[in-house]
Amino acid sequence: MHLKYWLKQANLNKVTTAIEINSIDLDILFQYFDKFAKELNISLYYCNLGYKKLQKVELIEQKIANLTPDLEINRTSKSNFILKFLLQSDSIPSGIYLLDDLCNFGELEPEIIREREALITNINRKYATSDRFIYIVLLGEYLQFGSRLTPCIPTFKMPLPDRAEVEILAKTYLGEKTLDRHKLITALQGLPHGEIELLLQTYSQDDADSLVEKILARKINRWRGLGLEFFASPDVQSAGGNDLLQKYLYEVVVKLNESGAKQYNLRPPKGMLLMGPPGTGKSLIAKLAAKALGYPLLGLSWGNVLGANNPDRALARILEVADCLDNCVILADDFDKGFTGWTEGGTSRRLSQRLLTWMQEHTSNALMIATVNRIQLLPSEIKRRFDDGGIWFVDLPHRGAIRDIFLIHLAKYFPSQFADGLDPWSERDWYRLLKGYQGSTPVEIANAVVRCAQEFYCSLSDEERREAAISPRVTIESLLAQLSQFKKASIRDAEDLQAIRNKAYYARPASSEDKSEYAVVRQELFEYQGHHLEV
Repeated sequence: MHLKYWLKQANLNKVTTAIEINSIDLDILFQYFDKFAKELNISLYYCNLGYKKLQKVELIEQKIANLTPDLEINRTSKSNFILKFLLQSDSIPSGIYLLDDLCNFGELEPEIIREREALITNINRKYATSDRFIYIVLLGEYLQFGSRLTPCIPTFKMPLPDRAEVEILAKTYLGEKTLDRHKLITALQGLPHGEIELLLQTYSQDDADSLVEKILARKINRWRGLGLEFFASPDVQSAGGNDLLQKYLYEVVVKLNESGAKQYNLRPPKGMLLMGPPGTGKSLIAKLAAKALGYPLLGLSWGNVLGANNPDRALARILEVADCLDNCVILADDFDKGFTGWTEGGTSRRLSQRLLTWMQEHTSNALMIATVNRIQLLPSEIKRRFDDGGIWFVDLPHRGAIRDIFLIHLAKYFPSQFADGLDPWSERDWYRLLKGYQGSTPVEIANAVVRCAQEFYCSLSDEERREAAISPRVTIESLLAQLSQFKKASIRDAEDLQAIRNKAYYARPASSEDKSEYAVVRQELFEYQGHHLEV
């Protein structure tokens, strides 16, 4: 429930409430509660573990909080001294008491947790029938109460500001300064209210490009702390192959994200699951999908979430960012690795259940694309959450797709030969190359092209490298020579590859059949048919 509805609960005579808030938003919180306190005609107090006295909060010009020591706290006990003071004292004046640092139940010893729960329960009972108006508000960056307190403590949240609120903040601090407003607002989205104000105050004198660059750097660093990675746009225009999957992305997903789809009561899919061997371009497909939609791409690292000090809080923050951005793509790479301990319960199962609930209930346009190698590790309830966008099998590319992949990377590294649709090689040359690279992954093909470019550059003289005026050239023979430098995935991981393919009945094929002139000719049993391009 949004913080702005707190006063309604206060009028229902609820003594203790809790608010989930980013610590940098504390001054914004004071502004809200200053208004509440004035409406109730009582004082506002604040305390955290660093204070020896309860601080009386007064706002200067309705914005700057002035904290003055007011009530002495007895700190003789080792823990929960603020709650004990509020319970034992009979001289507490009417007021709203904002108490920080008391929601970290997961970090406490069992005895302290039980004591704290009992103290909060007793405070509720004491002041519910008191002739004074006492309101206890617990503050924390993440709220996770036990079964004893959850039913009796209404919880509120100060959410991340939406796009309209960010626009108002930008106008307040930057006025009519000339800059790309859309780019700036997009850079600021996903940050807490207080941090946005701080950034705009700090960098308000910077030029437009520098301002956006510094904001993005700050945001990316913050998201990494949550277990999120921010991906830049892909360095290629197409993934090569996977025509059925790309057709679905461009002709269904992109169109359902248009505003007109809502007029027909249609909404875009919430999730897509890409299964297949490593190196087949599943992550690149997610990057291209984000680019086609015009959405930022966020990488969810399940391992980083599980390894966080408070995994529940880390996942909650990530999902909050996704909902705040509204239009975004979340890439959960190697998603299956997070479910190895599913049957044993514990943190992994609890977080997975929370993610499942979010995928089902969220109303934003966030699209989650998960990649897996071993789909059999995913519980059936997980797989069902991807039904709307589909489960897709991304296999090793066939010969026609291999040619497309080569052309994409050859145009990038050898533009004088392959840019703008140029192709200096004959069908027979291509046949030799595609036959040699059959069974390779897109990553292996890309690496072979890069190594050829590296070899060309290193073969130049010192003067030629300084001038960089010679156009790079590549031959069929140099690419075929690269085959001796690595073992293809189809050979190296043959058993794992077959195990993955055995589960492909789960999924829709990402690629159609090879209909190029280089396709492998189908053969009847015991009858050999040579290819027409074979020597």
